[in-house]
Amino acid sequence: MKVTMVVVLYKLKPEESKTFRTLTQIMNSTSNPFKDIELILYDNSPDKHDFTPPQHEGIHMTYYHDPRNLGIATAYNHAWSVAKGNHSQWLLLLDHDTELTQEYFHSILSLDNIPENVVAVVPKINSENTMISPVYSHSLRPLKDERPTPGIQDKPVMAINSGAFVSVQFLNEINGFNEDFALDYLDHWLFYKIYEKNRKVYLVDVELEHELSVLDYSRVSLQRYQSILDSEVNFYQNFKKDLLPKYRTQLAKRFLKQMLTVKNKEIAMQTLKRFFSL
Repeated sequence: MKVTMVVVLYKLKPEESKTFRTLTQIMNSTSNPFKDIELILYDNSPDKHDFTPPQHEGIHMTYYHDPRNLGIATAYNHAWSVAKGNHSQWLLLLDHDTELTQEYFHSILSLDNIPENVVAVVPKINSENTMISPVYSHSLRPLKDERPTPGIQDKPVMAINSGAFVSVQFLNEINGFNEDFALDYLDHWLFYKIYEKNRKVYLVDVELEHELSVLDYSRVSLQRYQSILDSEVNFYQNFKKDLLPKYRTQLAKRFLKQMLTVKNKEIAMQTLKRFFSL
């Protein structure tokens, strides 16, 4: 099985990325699971890092620097183009802050007889002792609901980008990644498209740790929060339209909570502005 992998970096040397460090440990292990893998390190940092890709059996690694910092959608589309060119069946998406394991790679790279309607394979993702992915996508507060169990997901789910194993043929069908979601809500859009096209997601019974800073307002800048709001509004206005009324109500509740608990009140005011714009 030919696979292309992409790790998106930002303001980090490859060696400083948790994803790349744990990936390197796996590549250097005696039970290296990789065969016929194309690995792209896509660096959105302002300055190019002095990095020479090491050589490892079963894996070809390239470093690509893009100072424009156009987000992860552009990086993923570059990797999709490479995957098409080298006839990969699957594209593996990775952020720079996911802790990878041998168990995870052995699970996804050894999958056989995947049903044709399954176009994405995902692991369980934990952040700070909470399973954050995948979640059922019928709710605006999925972390309050039950979580999916391993196997084919008949009910629509959403999974975060990092760790997702996506069919290149399906990406060809939907013309790659939507660059209107340059950074935020790209995962929501992708998994929405999967179920819109009557395809399925398979959840493997392995867990990965991932740092998700957007769960904590103290670690989110005003500019970053504005970007998240832009993408939220786009998604619920133009795609998941059935949840738009509930989303508007959620914005009102979020504003009140932010006024009480978030130190930077500009974040709350941005929420209020979006509420009145809908």
